[in-house]
Amino acid sequence: MTEDSLARQMSEIHRNGEEKLVNAGPFVAISREFGCGGFSLGLLLLDLINDDAKPGESWQIYHKEILDSLAQETDMAPEILERRRRQKPGLLGNFFQSFSGKKSVPSGLEIRNRMTAIIRELAIEGRCLLVGQGSVGATVDVPNGLSVRLEAPEEFRLKQIAFREALSETQAKIRVAEEMEKREYLQKIYERRFPRKPAFHLTFDCSVFSLAQIATMVYRAMKIKKLI
Repeated sequence: MTEDSLARQMSEIHRNGEEKLVNAGPFVAISREFGCGGFSLGLLLLDLINDDAKPGESWQIYHKEILDSLAQETDMAPEILERRRRQKPGLLGNFFQSFSGKKSVPSGLEIRNRMTAIIRELAIEGRCLLVGQGSVGATVDVPNGLSVRLEAPEEFRLKQIAFREALSETQAKIRVAEEMEKREYLQKIYERRFPRKPAFHLTFDCSVFSLAQIATMVYRAMKIKKLI
């Protein structure tokens, strides 16, 4: 895909999306520190919502599916797209790639832009829980939604990762450090591109509240805001 065609596509998506914003949502976007169980929270919240949902008004959860959708569009493996999404730009690498004659590989910027467009379309369509993938930033200006952030002290997150992935304490520290380094670049990009103060509507400490308790509180907030 050329830069010109991508720019036209993104412009069209943006224009069409803005026209739909009036009737957007409802949706919930969940952001989390590594080791805080954002997808698990989404599943718990989904059960609470759909237990009371009217026929034809059930909600859906999206996490890896967002990247899978882009993988189908580009006919590329999700793992490759995820690596490129997190990868810092390399001018020399891009220069040689353009002369390699190989199948065009989208840049990290192109991948992030397209994922933002996919996430916005889901949020505008409504009745969805969006976990990670930059969903909070992508929907910052979309009305009729709620953004949630999960955080916890490092010691708590280390224990969660060690248990979840059957790692030793030392292995868990290495795993968390590697993941945080990967996420730091993306976090700076999204904070610069989608500035908002405060960054989230609701922020929870997972070392204080269980995920089930947090799901109950988010569910209550959704009712207060008339999202359900």
